[in-house]
Amino acid sequence: MKIDLVKTREYYNLLSSDLLCDCAYCKLYYLKARKEFSELAVWLERYGVDIKKPFEVMSLEPDENGMLDYIGVQYIVFGVYSNYNSYHIGNFNIRIAYSYPSTEVSEEHFVLEVFPINSMRLSLKE
Repeated sequence: MKIDLVKTREYYNLLSSDLLCDCAYCKLYYLKARKEFSELAVWLERYGVDIKKPFEVMSLEPDENGMLDYIGVQYIVFGVYSNYNSYHIGNFNIRIAYSYPSTEVSEEHFVLEVFPINSMRLSLKE
């Protein structure tokens, strides 16, 4: 991957939370992701990506104990990718996304997809 760190960091610094999904499940991810998935947050930050500002969050319905499983998260990254390698960071598999909604970004970019290897769960309870 050839990531443009300046553009990627600038994008996330300027990305207003008003532009993010405001459903309860996404808000839970924004609130807890950095603490709960700290190893992933550190890896993403190395490439200018803010874990709390995903492009797309995919989750299932909560279970009877109030636990919510996330099946994937996507992030916009500026630059180009030259291979289709996947990366393993802790309990996560990170790869180039093949399917995602329109980013509405005109500059050269790609979308990273994060999938849990075991689970990516957050509690709806405090």
